[in-house]
Amino acid sequence: MVKSSVLATTAFLLITAQSSGFCQTLPVLGGQASETKSQNAQGLSIQQAIQNALTQNPMMQQSQAMIDQAQGAIQEASGNRLPQLDLSFGGMASNNALNVFGMKLNQGQATFNDFGVEQYLAQSGFLSGAPTPEALAAANSTPPDSLNHPGWHHNFQTSLKLSVPIYNGGKISGMKAQAEALLRAAQSGDRAAKQQLILQVVTAYAGIDAAHAFVKVTQQAVEAAKSYRDLSNKMYLQGVVSKSDLLKSEVNLGDIRLRHQQALDQLANAKDALRIVMGVPRNQQFEINELIRINKLSGTLEEARNLALRNNPQILAMNQQIDAARSGVSSARSVYKPHVNLMAQQDWNSENLGIKNDSYTVGAVLNWKILDFGARSGQVDRAVAGLNATQSKQQMAVNTLMSQVGETWRAAQLAEYRLELKKLAISQSEEATRLEKLRYAQGISTMTNLLQTQAELDKSRAEFVQAQYELILQRATLLLTTGQLEPDAISATPLTTQSSLPDARRSAHAQPAVLSVSKVPQ
Repeated sequence: MVKSSVLATTAFLLITAQSSGFCQTLPVLGGQASETKSQNAQGLSIQQAIQNALTQNPMMQQSQAMIDQAQGAIQEASGNRLPQLDLSFGGMASNNALNVFGMKLNQGQATFNDFGVEQYLAQSGFLSGAPTPEALAAANSTPPDSLNHPGWHHNFQTSLKLSVPIYNGGKISGMKAQAEALLRAAQSGDRAAKQQLILQVVTAYAGIDAAHAFVKVTQQAVEAAKSYRDLSNKMYLQGVVSKSDLLKSEVNLGDIRLRHQQALDQLANAKDALRIVMGVPRNQQFEINELIRINKLSGTLEEARNLALRNNPQILAMNQQIDAARSGVSSARSVYKPHVNLMAQQDWNSENLGIKNDSYTVGAVLNWKILDFGARSGQVDRAVAGLNATQSKQQMAVNTLMSQVGETWRAAQLAEYRLELKKLAISQSEEATRLEKLRYAQGISTMTNLLQTQAELDKSRAEFVQAQYELILQRATLLLTTGQLEPDAISATPLTTQSSLPDARRSAHAQPAVLSVSKVPQ
């Protein structure tokens, strides 16, 4: 997931201004720094960014593969319930007496001489005259050479076999029910992956919005630092202030220019993060053109937790995995039941390649394993253990989710409260800066005090932007935990038509429900 490191790093640059004396003036946030725009860049809305991610991010391809696997398992289980038709062809040669005689029977080539009749008649005397008792006795005890030593014979057999499953102890039904439950779990997992990806897009998109604001902050801070340097130089030439004030203003200007370049680098990093989430080339240029707006989740914390239990796709997926494990137990127990199948087969046997001498076979087969010394019970025990493990995993996930909902709910409430406090802090810091600038112009204050007061104002503004970003992130995360983070839950306002927030002197509740990272009092 794309974290808020880009925003946090840039905010740190401004917040630490209090100790280093940086002077910065916050612009109308939601505008984009002109020097950061590319001439060939196209506007990118939040919905376009979400659609790009959903269609091109490898996470969704992996999720779709899981669905395809589950659908294949259902097709396999359904196919096992239907008759199967097998075609086979084989050839063999043998001088084994039984095999040779069987081949000849299948080919319709068996004769009396295959039983040694000619040898018997010759030895018993039937062919030369009347047989004697002694000749008959000798012929009767003589083994027939043509039957016992037939010589080599070969056969080509073509078979067409139809198998019809009648009853398999519920194994096939259990396998199909298991596959269907796994498909539902995969579909819920796909929905969870989509919502996770949407959160990453929202985080990255809002991070760029905030990074643009900080670039504008440092850009105007450079102008403010130049103004303070020029004022200090003028007053130094008039003998009102010492040279140390002029030196401090020059050092401050150099530091602010460095911070401005760092803010530009952070903006580039934020854009790279969004490119990765969307799965687009690293060199593709774009400019965000909307402000994200996420409404506050209505209801109580307990209602949010109940909603998460009913609607969170990860929990739903685990519930469906439990159903699949139960079906797996049912399928495993089928080994204790009889299996009944019907079959019909047609064979063709020939001494040469070809289809002739056909024969037919029909039958029914009942298989029932009576004793296996624990093999079946071990198979069932393994399936039951898998079910227990899945149930335990689901319970742990529910406990974690309940904790996450509570934590995110309170964090969103705190972020909204913090945002209102930062509005008031900006109002007070603006007045303090105005008074301190007048004192410095009258020669009754120092450059250090002026820079310190300006830094306090910039610190409040930076924390306000951070609070806006955190509010959007926490509200989006809360929608994720309750299973509601869909594209239509993310609204936006075009940057070109968006005005700044009301001045901090106005009511802190001017716009309590919908807030944007890029809107800050001036």
